[in-house]
Amino acid sequence: MVGYAGGVLVSLGSATILVRYLGIASFGRYVTVTSLIGLAGGVTEAGIVVYGIREWGARAEADRRQLMANLLSMRLILSALGIACAVCFGLAVGYRQVLVLGTLVAGAGLLLQVPTDVLSISLQAQLQLGRLSAVELSRRVLALVIIGALALLDAGLLPFFAASTIAGAAALALIAWIVRSSITIRLGFDRQIWRELFAETLPYAIALSIAAIYLYVTVIIMSLIASVHQTGLFATSFRVTQVALTIPGLLLTAVFPLMARARGQQQTQGDMVGKVFTVAVICGVWMSLAIALGAPFIIDAIGGGQARGAVSVLQIQGILLTVSFVSTSSAFNLVSLRRYRQLMIASTCALAFNILLALVLVPALGARGGATADVISEALMAIALTAVLMHAVPQHQIKASVGPPVLLAAVLSATVLLLPVGSVARVIGATIIYLGVVLLMGAIPDEVIDAARRLRTLRAPS
Repeated sequence: MVGYAGGVLVSLGSATILVRYLGIASFGRYVTVTSLIGLAGGVTEAGIVVYGIREWGARAEADRRQLMANLLSMRLILSALGIACAVCFGLAVGYRQVLVLGTLVAGAGLLLQVPTDVLSISLQAQLQLGRLSAVELSRRVLALVIIGALALLDAGLLPFFAASTIAGAAALALIAWIVRSSITIRLGFDRQIWRELFAETLPYAIALSIAAIYLYVTVIIMSLIASVHQTGLFATSFRVTQVALTIPGLLLTAVFPLMARARGQQQTQGDMVGKVFTVAVICGVWMSLAIALGAPFIIDAIGGGQARGAVSVLQIQGILLTVSFVSTSSAFNLVSLRRYRQLMIASTCALAFNILLALVLVPALGARGGATADVISEALMAIALTAVLMHAVPQHQIKASVGPPVLLAAVLSATVLLLPVGSVARVIGATIIYLGVVLLMGAIPDEVIDAARRLRTLRAPS
């Protein structure tokens, strides 16, 4: 989490340079292209990383290497097809030449990210998250340096798409060196394994892919039906939210190997479902509160006066953190239970509903309409997935009792709005009040408190 917090600051630093140098309109174009590639990457990722983590602990070393080689080949081929589709889409809808070329350049970065993701499976499966955080932080720092250098050199829009590509190449070299003893980069084309992979992963791959991409769809819709300025405001807010939304996946990917091991142990599974849900709600509400209170400072730091219209957009999108924590925790539990069909149905409905809402709300409300569409769609998916999970795990420990302490903590934290202080001070004050209240009311699971105490004890001698 410390490594990721550093990565968040670095990413926001990159966004600050991009917004201030390119301007709102050009930054909107930049995010449109990166969202298009993110869309292609989300579709073609096909749940491969989660599947690899689940299978890592169940296979012998030789079998692992063979599986990873075939996973890498499959993902590279799918990604190449996804990039080709993204370029064709840009040409079909009449994107400018610089955006089509930018799609190709950013697509090269996606192809470099693919082997990095596959190699990271071994680190995630073994919970060696410190090393993985170091790789990710290094990638973001290098991208920041390149973006800063390009701005100083007065570069055009196209070279900025190459920043993540170059940084991705460096991250690939670093992680390949770290995991060289347990896994190597090689391709595999074993027909039997491919048939097994498609038979095993296709239903949940579709579900996870849809869940990963539908927020990007709003950016694409904005680029087609909204003004350049409104698209830029939405892109500025989305960039911040996109960084923050990685946190639920980061935390829950770390827990996922334990979810997979608890499968079939009803009491253990039920306890884990309940405690993960509780922590997800507590973390999600806190992050939404922090985003809402800190939005004026964040947007002003990133874009200055030209981006001030994105403050209200970010405050709406901040709600995504709460519902995303809940939906992601339920989705990961369902994957561990192999309940793919329900996950696929919920994700598909959310995608369709999000597109419909965006088409209705964006023309009337602009960027705020796009943000509202995202929040409503994600909230409905969170409710649906949690209901399915509760039915799938009869002994679940999801309890409504987490609601009153969290609600009281949020209300008391919001009183910082009455203080004549800046946004940063309000976020700090609200965080202290919020965590103090949920701790005093016993809402935080004992395991979290015990882990914090053990960490403090381990650090005391040093």
